[in-house]
Amino acid sequence: MKWKLLLRKLSISSPEVSVRSHLPVSIRRLLVFLVLALAAAAGVAIYEYGRGFGGPDRRALSAEIERLELKLREADAERSRLTATVTALEAQMKVERAAQEQLVKQAAELEAEAGRLREDLAFFESLLPTKASASGIQIRSFRLQPDGAPEAMRYRLLVQQAGKPERDFVGAVQMQVNFIRDGRSQSLQVPDPAVPESRRPLELSFRHYQRVEGTIALPEGATAKSVIVRIIAAGQTLAQQTFQL
Repeated sequence: MKWKLLLRKLSISSPEVSVRSHLPVSIRRLLVFLVLALAAAAGVAIYEYGRGFGGPDRRALSAEIERLELKLREADAERSRLTATVTALEAQMKVERAAQEQLVKQAAELEAEAGRLREDLAFFESLLPTKASASGIQIRSFRLQPDGAPEAMRYRLLVQQAGKPERDFVGAVQMQVNFIRDGRSQSLQVPDPAVPESRRPLELSFRHYQRVEGTIALPEGATAKSVIVRIIAAGQTLAQQTFQL
């Protein structure tokens, strides 16, 4: 019986036996990587081969890139040139604007200087000798004009002691400013009797002549029409004159 079993195992009809080789995992991963790399290389080669027939090659693309880079450099150079031109024009405009402002300032200063010269001329004309027979206190000139704000008025007065005075004159100036406000005629006394400090700028003490200057604040909305100027000494009016505005 044992002999028969041995012959059956050695015969062709014996059961099939399969032989498998066991490879390490690292080797199998390496083989997979090599297969994928070969496939990628083949794909790139096929792409390059097909592009040579259907699309632009590398040389054409390089030439186009160089052309675009050249145009970009030219555009940058043109932009820099225009920027420099604009900067120069802006600097020139600033210089011209500063020069214009300086000219306007100089014109205003010359106008103010001309006004002062006119006032000085009027002042010296007022100092011309009076008649030989004239004597006593005289009002030689008076001016009232706006001083910045609408209601602010600046006055200039010249008082002279005619003849050959032997002693100083001591007195004061009083002014009555007549104005229109809200359609009604009103008046303002200068100095204000209720403010003793306002009398000081109008006090007189001189031998030959004295200039008196100051400002008058009119009520809001008032328009000056005339001024009555009086020279007072020892409670008496020695000179009085009305000036229309």
